[in-house]
Amino acid sequence: MTKLKNCIERHITQIMMMTLFGTGYKFTCLQEAIAKLDTLDLETPNGDFQRFEVLIDYSNGDSIRATFQNKLLLADFLQTLG
Repeated sequence: MTKLKNCIERHITQIMMMTLFGTGYKFTCLQEAIAKLDTLDLETPNGDFQRFEVLIDYSNGDSIRATFQNKLLLADFLQTLG
């Protein structure tokens, strides 16, 4: 009964949406990743659109994290939450 009550009474408290642009980097060891961090210029970012990241928080402590490549699919997903 508590589980059902949490689902019925919960509501969205926050929606965080981020657009991610840039170049992806892949490494085989931690040292390579750390070395790359030292060379990244965060003051003048550049690169192509990668994806949308969405984090939705609910009043009961639940959260949804989703990744979308297409804004129309993201819009459709958000519509289903309403």
